[in-house]
Amino acid sequence: MIRYILALLLILPQFTFASGALKNNKLSGTIFDQNSQAPLSGVSIFIPELEKGTLSQDDGAYHLDDLPDGSFSIQFSYMGYETVIKTLTLKNSDCNLDINLVFTSVTTQDIVVSGGFPSAQHENSIKISVLPKHELDFLVSPSIGEKLTSIPGVDLISRGPGVSTPVIRGLSINNLIFLNNGVRLENFQFSVDHPFLISDQGIDHIEVIKGPASLLYGSDAMGGVINIVREKPAPSNSIKADISSEYHSVTNGFNKSIGIKGTSENWFWMLRANQQSHHDYKDGKGDYVPNTRFNSGGLQLGLGVIKNYGSFKIYYDYLRPKFGMTNEESIPLVAKGQMKNRYWYQNLTQHLISSRNRLFIGDFKLELNAAYQFNQRRLNGNPESASFRLVDMDLNTLTYDSKLYFPSLESTEFLIGIQGMHQTNRNHKAPNRIIPNANIDDFSIFSLLKTDINRIGLQLGLRYDYRALYVPEQEAGGHSHSEAEEQQEPGVEELDEEMVDINRSFNNLNASIGATFHVSDDLLLRTNFASAYRVPNLAELSQHGLHGNRFEEGNPNLDPQKSIESDLGIHYHSQNSNIDLSFFYNKVYDFIYLEPGDEPAPEGTGFVYEYGQQDAKLYGGEVAINVVPFKFLKVHSDYAMVISKHDNGDRLPFTPQHKLNNSLRFFYKGNSTLDSPFINLSWKHAFKQSHPAQFETESSAYNLFAIQVGTGLKLGKYAANFMLTADNILNEKYTDHLSTLKSLGYLNSGRNISVKLAIEL
Repeated sequence: MIRYILALLLILPQFTFASGALKNNKLSGTIFDQNSQAPLSGVSIFIPELEKGTLSQDDGAYHLDDLPDGSFSIQFSYMGYETVIKTLTLKNSDCNLDINLVFTSVTTQDIVVSGGFPSAQHENSIKISVLPKHELDFLVSPSIGEKLTSIPGVDLISRGPGVSTPVIRGLSINNLIFLNNGVRLENFQFSVDHPFLISDQGIDHIEVIKGPASLLYGSDAMGGVINIVREKPAPSNSIKADISSEYHSVTNGFNKSIGIKGTSENWFWMLRANQQSHHDYKDGKGDYVPNTRFNSGGLQLGLGVIKNYGSFKIYYDYLRPKFGMTNEESIPLVAKGQMKNRYWYQNLTQHLISSRNRLFIGDFKLELNAAYQFNQRRLNGNPESASFRLVDMDLNTLTYDSKLYFPSLESTEFLIGIQGMHQTNRNHKAPNRIIPNANIDDFSIFSLLKTDINRIGLQLGLRYDYRALYVPEQEAGGHSHSEAEEQQEPGVEELDEEMVDINRSFNNLNASIGATFHVSDDLLLRTNFASAYRVPNLAELSQHGLHGNRFEEGNPNLDPQKSIESDLGIHYHSQNSNIDLSFFYNKVYDFIYLEPGDEPAPEGTGFVYEYGQQDAKLYGGEVAINVVPFKFLKVHSDYAMVISKHDNGDRLPFTPQHKLNNSLRFFYKGNSTLDSPFINLSWKHAFKQSHPAQFETESSAYNLFAIQVGTGLKLGKYAANFMLTADNILNEKYTDHLSTLKSLGYLNSGRNISVKLAIEL
C-alpha cells in the first residue's frame, strides 16, 4: 500500500503546478554545408524527447510545428557530417535556427536518453557509449550480440551465433540490465544459456552505460545497462518503407526484415516483421558444430500521438526464437548442418507491450510509462523419448515508472521518479524445474540533479530500493541437459524430497556523484563515483539438483551484492581526430559465485556445488583513437582490458581476453549513382588469457582479419545500401575464452562471407 501512496504523491504535483495555456511553438531554418555553403537536403532534424522529426528539403529548409513549451535537445544529423546538438528553450515563440554542418567522420556525438536527462554524450558524467544507426548498418552478423562487441569494453559469452549474452567490463548475466526501448527485459537471464530476447531489426541506435547504473535502474545494473532504442518515426507527413536481406555463409542462413511507417500531422505508426533462419555454423576447420542452428520470427508494432501538451505511445514486440542446444545428448542425434530444430532446443515466446507517455504541463514535464511482458520458456529434448518437453515455465512481468522533471533553470535540471515491478514465475507439467514458482515485487524512489558551474558540470543522485521475494513451499528442483528419468532405477535408493520455502525482503540505498570538466572546446575530463547492488536471483537462492552435469545447491541466506565503482575519462577531439580514454575500479562486496564443496553429489558425478560469497575487485579500461589523415581515409584503433579477482587472488569467471581492434576505412562522398562508397580493412587481436577462473582453462591468443566493401545506391526515387563482408578471412582456427562450447572441444566460427542489401522504398 505504501508504494501506491508514494506513486500517487509523485503524480499529484502535475495538478498542483499546472498553470498557463499550452502554446503552439514552431521551429524552422535552413541547413548548409559549412565549407561550400550549399544547402543540404535529407538532413535529419529530430527531438528525441518528443520522438518528433523531419527532413530538410532540396533547398535545405526545414520546419517543425506544434511544439510544446520547454527546454529540448535537438539533433541535426547527416551521413558523413558531424552531428550538431542544440538545446533550445521554447515558450510561445517561433524560432528560426540555421545550421552549418561540417563534413567529417570522427567527432560525431549523439543525444543519449539512458542517463536520466536527454542530453549530448559529452554532457554526461557517466560513460555512455553509442552505436549509431549508420555504424549498425555496417555491422553485418547473424545476431545482435556480435554487433555489441564493436564497442570497446563490451564482450560476449556465446554458445554459437544464436545463444549469447553480453559482458561489460567483466560483469555479465544478472549483473547487467538489457532495455528494449527503455523497458527492462525479463526473460530468465540467470544463465549463459538464456539470451536476452530482442530483435536486431528496427533499431535506431544502441546506448551502453559502462559501470554501475543502479541509481537509474535498480538491482542488477551493477555492471551496466544496454538500451536498444527503437527506430525513429517517419518524417512529418510522410510514409516510408524498407526491405532488407542478408546472407551468411558460415551458417548458410538469412536475416530478413520488412518495415513500413507513416506520420501525419500529429500521429505516427510503424510496423515491422523479421525472420532469421540459420543452419549449424562451420568452424575454422570447415566442420559443422552440431545443433547450433537457430530460427526466429518476430513482429514489431508502434502507434503514437504527439501534441503540444504531450506525447502518447504504445509499442508491441513479439519474438518466437528456437535455439539449438549443443550438449552430450544432442550431439549424436542431430544431422549436422541442418536448419530445422527437432532435437534439444529452446522453444521460446516473448510478448512485450509498453506504453510510454510524456506530459508538458506548464513548465513541468511528467513521464508515465508501463509495460507488460510474457515470456514462455520451453526446453524440448528428444521427441522419441518418454519426456520430450523437459522444462515449461511462464514468466509474467509488469513494470512501471514515472519521472517528474522540474522547470529547468539556466544551468540546472532536477527530477524525481519512481519505478516498480511485479513478477510471477510459474512452472507447468514438465519433469524439470529450473527455478521455483515465485512472486517478486520491487519498488524504488530516486532523484537526480544536474547543474553547470562555469565549465564544470555536476550530476548527483540518490535512490532507495525495496524488493520482496516470496517462494511458497514446494519441492526444490534443478534440471539437467539429459533425459528425465521416468522411474527409479532398480537398486538405487530413492532421494529424499528437498523442499524450498523463501520469504525475504531486501532494501538498499544507492548514490552517485559525477562531474564533467570542459577544459577547452576540444578537451573534456569526466569522473564518476557510484554505488550499486544486486539481489540474489532465484536460482542462487533455491537451486537443488542437476544443472547441466553439476549438482548445484542454492543458498537461501545469500546477501545482496554491493559495489562501489570509480571512473575516470578523458576525451579529446578535433575536426580530424579524437581520442577517448576510460579507466575504472570496481570493488564488489559479497560477490556471489559457485564452487564445489566436500559433500558427494546425490545425482550425477563429483561433489555438490554450492553458492558462496566473497569480496572481489575488477579494474581496467579502454582507449579508442580515430584519425582522418586524408579526406578519403579514417584510421581507427581501440584496446580494452579488464582484470578481475576475488580477495583471495582467485579469478572471476567469464573475464574476457584483452583485445585490440584496428581498422582502415577508405571512403568517398560519392556521385549521382553511388552514395558514400567505402572499403574497410580490419584486424582484431585477442591476447592470451593466462588467468582462468576455477572451472576454466587458459585460452590462446588469436587474430581475425576482415574486409568489407559497401555503398549507397541512388535508384531514382529509391535509395539502397549494399555491403559485401568477409569476416575471419584467413579462416583462423580459434576458441574465444568466453565460448561455452570450449569445454566440448568446439572451435569458434570460421570464415563468413556475408551479403546485405537494404532498399528504402
